Amino acid sequence: MKVTIEDLSPVKKKIMVELPSEDVDREFDAAYKELNEGASVDGFRKGKAPKTVLESRYKENVIRDVSKKLIEGSYQKAIEEKKLSIISQPEVDIISSIEEGQPFSYTMDIEVKPLVSVEGYIGIKLKGEKITISDDEIEKGLELLIESSAYVKEVERPAQDRDLVIMGFEGFYSDGKPIESAKASDYPVVIGTHALSPAIEDALKGMKKGDEKEIKMPLPEGFKHEKVAGKEVVFKIKVKGVKERILPTIDDEFAKDLKFDNIAQLKDKVKEGLTREKEAAEKERLRKEAIDKLIEQSKFDAPPSLVANYLQLFVSREMERIGKGNLSPEELAEMETNPERLKERYAIVADARVRGEMILEAIARQENITVSENEINSRIKAMADQRHKSFDEFKKQLEEHKGEDMVSVGMLEEKVFDFIMAKADITVETK
Repeated sequence: MKVTIEDLSPVKKKIMVELPSEDVDREFDAAYKELNEGASVDGFRKGKAPKTVLESRYKENVIRDVSKKLIEGSYQKAIEEKKLSIISQPEVDIISSIEEGQPFSYTMDIEVKPLVSVEGYIGIKLKGEKITISDDEIEKGLELLIESSAYVKEVERPAQDRDLVIMGFEGFYSDGKPIESAKASDYPVVIGTHALSPAIEDALKGMKKGDEKEIKMPLPEGFKHEKVAGKEVVFKIKVKGVKERILPTIDDEFAKDLKFDNIAQLKDKVKEGLTREKEAAEKERLRKEAIDKLIEQSKFDAPPSLVANYLQLFVSREMERIGKGNLSPEELAEMETNPERLKERYAIVADARVRGEMILEAIARQENITVSENEINSRIKAMADQRHKSFDEFKKQLEEHKGEDMVSVGMLEEKVFDFIMAKADITVETK
């Protein structure tokens, strides 16, 4: 086998493979032998049909099968021989007709990772932010605890903000026909949380148990249900009950209910949790700042197929948001006037993601940073414990979805980032 390489770009190569006639003849002989043993040819017993007869009937099929086997049996060897790390399926082009007694040639275009060399990560200059927790932030943290500890009691008064309303509703088209699936009998909604359309939540204010109302409202073009998107609909609603949310008082008794000695101890715990959140956010911000700087000073081509994969992922996630109706009217208007803007926006993000990953991978190689199998298994065990699953069960699930590789890559990137931070020149500022 003869293998030659042509560089098309730093990340694309054309490989030409030429197989000797001996390999071609061996595959043809094997193909006709297998065909003869299995084919039924009129006038001949199985395995006794002459090759000329088989050729006259099945030659095109044999040529196709032999070509496939020769390529499949050689392209991986060619890649290994040239020590190439491919990142996409090769695009194969047959450049010579395949005939017995003749060599067979084909080419394949492949993408490879460029050899990236990173400098400037030792002592990289970063601007850190000092972690501080204000009294107002602690009070807001306590308010969230109170919200989660609230209980409800039924009231006879009209509904108002923050009340839990149990409602029945049914949706209709403007011609009076009911909308499929737009119906519920005991639907809970807290007024002011924007779980439903603002028009419906506004209509619920002032209604009390037993009250009924009709609401006409236009739905946006990007609404999650295509059949009613952009159309005017009518909702008939009936209030089944109004419940007031009762919030506990912030005092020592409230703290004791949460297994703390007093309110001061609870505040310390809230402060500790807020500190951890801010530290995690600051670490992620520094990570982005460091990666952005390294991307800016490291010049190399990002493999198009990897960028395309991330672009597809990001766009799919955004389309899910659109499908769930989670876009503002301004965002929807932008999507309608310039639908290609979504791809343009995320193409930049996808390119940066690929470059960042390759930079971290290069630093790991340069600094000989690795993740051991024991470390990976320890992380998987922790993940399994969080999900209340056994280690073996969760690991099998990861293997089925190629998730174990993602875990190891993520752990390696964490190690590399910790290495960069340990060597970084960070100036801490108070904001």
